[in-house]
Amino acid sequence: MTSAGAAAARVLVFAAAFGAAAGFPIGSGARAETSAWAEAAHAKVRLVSAAPATGGANRVQLGLEIQLDPGWKTYWRAPGEGGMPPRFDWSGSANLADIEVAWPAPRRFDIGGLESVGYADHVILPLDALLASPGEPLAVRLSLQYAVCREICMLVEARLALDLPSLAQQTSDSLSNAEAIERFRARLPRPGAELGWSVAAVSRKALAEGAERREVIIIDVANAGSPFVDPALMIESAGIRFGRAMTKPALVPGQARFVAPMHVAGAAPGGDLVLTLFDGERAGILTVRMEPSDR
Repeated sequence: MTSAGAAAARVLVFAAAFGAAAGFPIGSGARAETSAWAEAAHAKVRLVSAAPATGGANRVQLGLEIQLDPGWKTYWRAPGEGGMPPRFDWSGSANLADIEVAWPAPRRFDIGGLESVGYADHVILPLDALLASPGEPLAVRLSLQYAVCREICMLVEARLALDLPSLAQQTSDSLSNAEAIERFRARLPRPGAELGWSVAAVSRKALAEGAERREVIIIDVANAGSPFVDPALMIESAGIRFGRAMTKPALVPGQARFVAPMHVAGAAPGGDLVLTLFDGERAGILTVRMEPSDR
């Protein structure tokens, strides 16, 4: 992480994208089911709703739509070796009890010699909004920080506002939003067990000692479903940053073996490993406990 490429990838240029939603104004003139775009250099974002109103439901399906200029990218929830994930602040909202962000399958890309994970061109992050008072209007207010990258990264701030009344007629825009959100929801990784995948083994190995100590994690994934074609693994765990998981020859036929460098800050923690495995059009999530190692 000290190379010139790493330094280039870490250059952040601040940009503010307030658009028509600056200061969270009420009645900005945007349609209820679609917020105004918040535009910055090389990217723009907005909130969209699958419904024109809250109705009698206790949940509303929303989406955060991100449009990127050609060649520019933004990050997934686990950004890889460089970058930062989007940061969400919903504290200015009204009648919003909770909101869950879903993450469609991302792809890998290289910036300044570092492998990162995220999205290019266009993505919608599906949002599941839980209402505090079903049947009442919903005011969604989002302060968003996200990075957009090409040779360098720009840190962008956006403020978005979306107001849904309690009752309204379905419109062509809300139907279009619903279809778009559903397309990206279909790209969410499924539970790995549904694809016949399971974690066969997890181990950690030190490659040196003392100040030169480096550690890797070795993960074997069993497959009772269709044979693997070109599997790729992304690894997440609190307090640990993982480098690219390289595919290695499996010890057992039909399995896939992955080896990834680990960058641990402070004491070596144990905890849940969240594994997102991609193989062609298939994507699955596996969760396994990782025991702490002696250091």
